[in-house]
Amino acid sequence: MNKDIIYVRIDEDLKQKLDMIALEEQRSLNNLVVWILSNYIESRESKSEK
Repeated sequence: MNKDIIYVRIDEDLKQKLDMIALEEQRSLNNLVVWILSNYIESRESKSEK
């Protein structure tokens, strides 16, 4: 599976919060962001099916 690289600018406060969540869940920040985005897309797709 090919993976693209994207660059995102976020507030320092938001990054710190994401870092803390990733640390608590013992995952990388990248893995957490991909998981969040995947869940968001899944949620939107299931809403549009209804």
